[in-house]
Amino acid sequence: MKMKTRSKSSLFLMELIIVLMFFSLSAGICMKIFSSAKVKTNLSRDITNASFAAESLAECYKAQKLDGADLSAVYPYATDYDGVYTVYYDKDWTMAEEYKGAYRATLKEHTEEYFSEAQIVVYDRVGNELFSMVCAASAGKEAD
Repeated sequence: MKMKTRSKSSLFLMELIIVLMFFSLSAGICMKIFSSAKVKTNLSRDITNASFAAESLAECYKAQKLDGADLSAVYPYATDYDGVYTVYYDKDWTMAEEYKGAYRATLKEHTEEYFSEAQIVVYDRVGNELFSMVCAASAGKEAD
């Protein structure tokens, strides 16, 4: 009488398939986590650079109000349309011409009798606001 014995190779093959599925699922989850971390890192870097750009523009604006200098001396590629002063930056946050600009910082001034303030907003490539601040400076007129 012949007894049928099952081959152990089919059991091993099933275990191998289950282990491969587990590792592929784990790899997919890790890739999603790493890509999410990369996106958050890039956004954080952009916000940090945007805040530095806005602070630099605010300091130049205050200095311009104090000594009457022109902002275009510091920002040669900047444009001024309808009272909105715009500075462009390339992907590495270096000042650039308008057509090379990946980021832009705008300064809109509101002048009152004894002081002026400027709203500074920095935008990314697609127009999303990264950073904004208000900067105040003396208008140069003395109070009586």
